[in-house]
Amino acid sequence: MFNWKEFEKMKAILSHSGGDRYKDQWGQHHITIRPKELLEWSEFIKDDLGFFTLVDIAGLDTEDGSFEIIYHLLNMGQHQRLNIHLVLNKGEVVPSIVRFFSNADWMEREQSEMLNIVFDVEKESLILPQGQKYFPLTLKSQFKGWPSEPGLTIPKTRYNPNKSEAPYPEENYQWRKYDLLSPQTLGNFECVVCFDPLKVVDSRQRIGFHHQGVEKLLGSKNIIQIMQIVDKLNLSAAPHLSISWAKTIEEMYRIKIPERAQAIRLIMIEMARIADHLMVLSSVCFESNQNEYRLFLNAREKIYELFEKYSGSRHGLGIARIGGVVEDLPYGWIVEYQTVSDIIHKTLPLIHRSLIGQTDFRFHLEGEAVNAQSILQWGVSGPAMRAAGLNYDLRKSQPFYFYQDIDFDIPVGIHGSTYDRYLIRYEEIFQSLRIITQVIDNLPLGETISELFNLNSYEVLNHFASLDHEDQWHYSAIESSSGESGFLAKLDENKRPQRIKMKTPSFGIAQALPVFIKGLREEQLSATLASLGINRWEMDR
Repeated sequence: MFNWKEFEKMKAILSHSGGDRYKDQWGQHHITIRPKELLEWSEFIKDDLGFFTLVDIAGLDTEDGSFEIIYHLLNMGQHQRLNIHLVLNKGEVVPSIVRFFSNADWMEREQSEMLNIVFDVEKESLILPQGQKYFPLTLKSQFKGWPSEPGLTIPKTRYNPNKSEAPYPEENYQWRKYDLLSPQTLGNFECVVCFDPLKVVDSRQRIGFHHQGVEKLLGSKNIIQIMQIVDKLNLSAAPHLSISWAKTIEEMYRIKIPERAQAIRLIMIEMARIADHLMVLSSVCFESNQNEYRLFLNAREKIYELFEKYSGSRHGLGIARIGGVVEDLPYGWIVEYQTVSDIIHKTLPLIHRSLIGQTDFRFHLEGEAVNAQSILQWGVSGPAMRAAGLNYDLRKSQPFYFYQDIDFDIPVGIHGSTYDRYLIRYEEIFQSLRIITQVIDNLPLGETISELFNLNSYEVLNHFASLDHEDQWHYSAIESSSGESGFLAKLDENKRPQRIKMKTPSFGIAQALPVFIKGLREEQLSATLASLGINRWEMDR
């Protein structure tokens, strides 16, 4: 759990090293540096201060052509967060930090193609077509059409021309290409996979097929419209991103929300977690040719019915509002929840015992172990991280709302395999039910929205215009069903977004896919990808 004594110790170290360039805000460290200092600072904070996880990178350009790049890092051991502000003049080159953080590759490529930031190593395009000259997130961007781009090509195999010597290992390799329509990719991306010839030894993937320009769109909306947009990015767990955005704004403006609203938000977060886990478990069963997938879908429908009775939407859309929630729990909702909880407690163990007793199901979920070091290196969070043995969950490390007062456990795996991820999600369903039951048993009385924000959208925006906030970046996140989901945001003096960077777990998991599928057989690929819970709209932005 976050400890202010540890925060003060880290503050003393950073303020001494950074001098007047250091400041702390909202329980996070901020330090401003120049490009020539970036590599030195990256090595220092990782090796000496324990910031092993690079959470995200966000860039922002200004009218004079200069840039500000934010590197948001996490120290899991002490639950500290550090923001490195890199001030970049026009024409300057940024050193790549991939040598320190492997997951920085995709993040740097994204900033390069979105903002025309130049790194000291050549960066291929990640989401947009290679060679395009339209940089969407720059202030003066103008759309001029996309260049055509071929798909992924199968790499050439190296052969030993000397037949009297032993052949190269690559001569036995077989490269296979999977496009969006291949069942192995589940419509998420295009990839080429190398087999030896039975098991995966290498893979390369290409995203960008579902690019919606969400971050560009968010930059042109107000804070209320943003909540409505992000609500629809992951319909399997709709309330997660909207509640995360509301939490970000409330922290920036120090808005206190009523205790009853906090409790209802917590209930909806855990219900969305259950719904998404049931969807993932159903997909794993379907890709493993198990008819039990229908039973998981039936259980998910029960959760959707509870969402519909509360908000009018089966996916839980429109639940969050700045300063609270859309409404109180309707009459009879708690009784219906208790009925659904009893059904899930009785049926899921029966489905689970049926599945693990089948040899074919266990075969599809077997695979090479993914160690904790690889998970840290690639910045993966959520069930995929905990399945590898890392006990880290924002609900415990940086508790929000009432999580610090609730008795629940964090399931942790050993091997990091597909089977471990299946077990983690299965057990988290029961822990979420346990959390919801405790909150309902101790549901606070009072209002469901702060009195200052119980207004229509126009009046709320007028009220925000009178509030003060520091002109600073802020990062806030919640523990969603697949990992850490949040926003790195900066607003201008008119309360309009200057830059909003979405942190979604699917992006990091997709980048680390070669680690997760290495050693698998072809028939195991679909179930493994399903267990990771990658959402295409979160991944491509």
